[in-house]
Amino acid sequence: MEKVIKKKEEIVKIPNNKTVKSNYDKKADVLYVSFGKPESSETLDMGEDLLIRFNPVSGAITGFTILNFSLARKDMEEQILSRN
Repeated sequence: MEKVIKKKEEIVKIPNNKTVKSNYDKKADVLYVSFGKPESSETLDMGEDLLIRFNPVSGAITGFTILNFSLARKDMEEQILSRN
C-alpha cells in the first residue's frame, strides 16, 4: 500500500467558526481550551507545557491544554505590562 504524503498546510486544520470552551482547573493548574463539540482526539506534546489535541483522521485541531498555567499567565502579564 502506497502512503500518500500531503503538503504541510493540508495536514493541520485550524478551527474556524467553532464554539470555544475553556476550563481552568485551579487545583491542577491546567487550562483546557476546546473547539466545537467533543470528539475523539490524540495529543501532541509541543513542549513548554503546551499540549495540542487533534482529530487524527481529519487533522482538525480540537483544542489545547496549558500545563502550569499560573506560570504562563504571570509571564504573559509581565510581557503585556512591559509593552506600556
